[in-house]
Amino acid sequence: MTSRFSCLSLALLAASAGLAACTPVQAGRSGLTAAEQYDIRLYVPNADLTDLTPAQVSALSNVLHDGDGFDTSYRIRSILQ
Repeated sequence: MTSRFSCLSLALLAASAGLAACTPVQAGRSGLTAAEQYDIRLYVPNADLTDLTPAQVSALSNVLHDGDGFDTSYRIRSILQ
């Protein structure tokens, strides 16, 4: 009985994690640090950073911390569309 419960728990956890990747973060809590938000607005001054999905937050963070900076504003705009 314990192993059934464990399998069910793991299945529910996996399903909720998959759903979380598509669900917007609550308004006012973008998931980005204040420094990341500031940097994004340097590249895209009118960027709307509300209602971002966890996948968008992760992608934006990656753009800021990885890469050469030549296409950063373009990449940020494409993530936010």
